[in-house]
Amino acid sequence: MADFTNRSPFIVTVARRPNLRRSFAYSRKEDAQKYINNLRDQGLEPSIDQGDSSWLVRVRREGHKDQAKTFKSLREAEAFAATIDAEERQGLFRDYTKGARTTTADLIRAYIQEDCPGLKGGANYAIILNAMLADSKNELAQRVEQRKREMKEFGKVMSPLGANRAPMTSLEWLNLPLTEVMPEDIEAFIEDRLDFVQASTVNRQIQLLSAVYNRQLTKQRIHLEHMPLDGVKRPKFFNERDRRLKGDEEVRLLEAARREDQMMSLEARVRDIAQAEVAAARQGETHYAVNRDRKAVYERAREQAIAEGFPHIPMMETFIQFQLSTSARRSETFGLFWDRIDWERHTAFVPTSKNGRPHHLSLRADVMALLRQLPRTSDVVFDIRLKTLLKAWRRICEAAGIDDLRIHDLRHEGISRMAESGLFKTVLDLQAYSGHRELRSLSRYTHLNTTSIAQLAEQAEVNRLEKMEHNGRLRLKKSTLTNLGGATDTVRESPSMLDAEHPLETELPSNVVVFEAFQRASRP
Repeated sequence: MADFTNRSPFIVTVARRPNLRRSFAYSRKEDAQKYINNLRDQGLEPSIDQGDSSWLVRVRREGHKDQAKTFKSLREAEAFAATIDAEERQGLFRDYTKGARTTTADLIRAYIQEDCPGLKGGANYAIILNAMLADSKNELAQRVEQRKREMKEFGKVMSPLGANRAPMTSLEWLNLPLTEVMPEDIEAFIEDRLDFVQASTVNRQIQLLSAVYNRQLTKQRIHLEHMPLDGVKRPKFFNERDRRLKGDEEVRLLEAARREDQMMSLEARVRDIAQAEVAAARQGETHYAVNRDRKAVYERAREQAIAEGFPHIPMMETFIQFQLSTSARRSETFGLFWDRIDWERHTAFVPTSKNGRPHHLSLRADVMALLRQLPRTSDVVFDIRLKTLLKAWRRICEAAGIDDLRIHDLRHEGISRMAESGLFKTVLDLQAYSGHRELRSLSRYTHLNTTSIAQLAEQAEVNRLEKMEHNGRLRLKKSTLTNLGGATDTVRESPSMLDAEHPLETELPSNVVVFEAFQRASRP
């Protein structure tokens, strides 16, 4: 049974007096009556009507909790009641009212607390979602405005910004009930966000929201007539890079990497020499004195390191060669431990990768020789901070005069080279090498070995023609018959001419077919 209650505001009007129009909430009906009485005391004739903008539906079912939900029109309320009746007839009974009491922000907070800790990229997901929660209340935008006021008033900022990003706008819908979130709300956020970041970044945020909805709505058993993301137009993008090393770029890149390694090795030796003296220099009386003493210590340490010499650590050269030869992802390389390298089998084991599956990296002999030159200062092979690596990479590319080359492009280069080599007979072999989970991810590489595939097709046709059979017996070529008949014998072009007048001196094998001589009938 469903009851419908019109909870729209009461509207009091007076003919030809629009300035006296008043609207009263459904709960303030007594105030509306007082206003009417006041107008009548003034000799006016007011009228009162109730709008059609809010309808409450209360569904009662025996053995179940009452469901109450508010709609913007009677038509929507009746459709909801009809849905409940239809589900009851089918043996289903869902509580749709919980969605009216829950917001997207509630789901996000639950996802951060319950789901993110168990996900591989959960820490990054939590950062993104917390930023969205903060921006839904304009917290970052308010801090930005506060800092602007401080700069204008005091000449400097005193409040911390708390984030190194542009505020996200049009996120107020995160605090609306799930039943009130419309596709237009989310599309407005997408449109505003595209002014600051790439379409691929926005799409990943929408995918993250989709994961929040799918996980938490199921977990909390919240039933909605329509999912918030239904009908949302997602941004289209194509960010597949095809950057390859051209000309002598690889040579220049490795030369610049060796020079960078030399500078990094020198600085490491300088820090080792100056470590004790720098600690003593920190005891200076003033900040100026401390900086002056530290600078002098490092200058002496650098002169000493250059005079005595220092060990060369090929960190960046090894990293670049490792990426080119193994086509590993950067995260896989940074997560590689010494005890996972099999020096006898020339492999490195990666227990977890981007696709969640373990796999082995194949190591060339020259790469293994470079790995042996790295110091084992910790359990990880490449004991270098990511920030330090990225800065060194930028310096290397700048010194080599190479533009628009990213570390991930080395992986693409390595896979492309293997695809072009033609050594992999199937795409599955290339998949085992690259570590891709889906074959469609390798479609960008399949066109690279078309030449080798054409050569294989040509060779297959040659083999087929050489092995043609006749009635289950192998048909010999003319050259074979020549060898059988002797070097001086002449074999006529047609097998039909092999008759008694031109016998073969050598007995033919049993699998050779000799056709009887025949003459073509003359035409009348």
